[in-house]
Amino acid sequence: MAIHPSAHIDKSAEIADTAEIAAGAFIGKNCKIGGGAVIGYNAVVESNTEIGEGTVLSPNAHVGGAPQDTSYRGEDTRLSIGKNCIIREFAPIHRATTKEDWVTVIGDECDIMSLAHVAHDCKLGNGVIVVGGALLAGHVQVGDYAVVGAYVGIHQFTRIGTMAMLSAFARISFDILPYCLCGRVEAGNIEGLNAVGLKRRGVKPEVRVELKKAVKLFLDKSMLLPEAVEKMKELTQYPEITAMIDFINSTKRGLARR
Repeated sequence: MAIHPSAHIDKSAEIADTAEIAAGAFIGKNCKIGGGAVIGYNAVVESNTEIGEGTVLSPNAHVGGAPQDTSYRGEDTRLSIGKNCIIREFAPIHRATTKEDWVTVIGDECDIMSLAHVAHDCKLGNGVIVVGGALLAGHVQVGDYAVVGAYVGIHQFTRIGTMAMLSAFARISFDILPYCLCGRVEAGNIEGLNAVGLKRRGVKPEVRVELKKAVKLFLDKSMLLPEAVEKMKELTQYPEITAMIDFINSTKRGLARR
């Protein structure tokens, strides 16, 4: 264990033997720091936060702070950050409120870049990238391997589907379909399939072909959405197609379309 003498470690915190805590870092009450994790200088892990193995907090990162919610009354809500994540400078991630399951969750291998903000009760899957300046309001859900572009603003309770990619400066107030590209500036318009992202993630060509058909049906405004879903059910039902259909059927905020 390498802990700089100037770091503050609360007596209730649990620090793995192979973790590194740099000068000026603060580890608050009921925090757990996993093996191989690195807490950079002046970084803050405020309270009730678990940091997974191999995760790196850059200097001046601040995680585990109280939720920005006027109904919060100091309850011991939590933040869980997975393994091998990178949390960059001045990127705050807040603990949950008491309105759901009391925990904000960041999955494994996520990259939260400088000046991005992940608010209370958010749930991020594995491999999510949140580019600098992006703002995720409370209760936002982001699927595995999604990319949130620079300075994107996401409204509370909105869902971003698996492997979706949001262009810089997009304003998102409706659910974004999995595997899709979301346009810039307008209210989250879908521009088509995230073909490059899917190829990079190893999605097979035949699956990408069916997904492209599904997205074309979804964007066809000559059909009502339930009609488009019925047409999607006629496609080869790869897991990605059924996941897209399930995502559509479970929306509560509504879905961004062209």
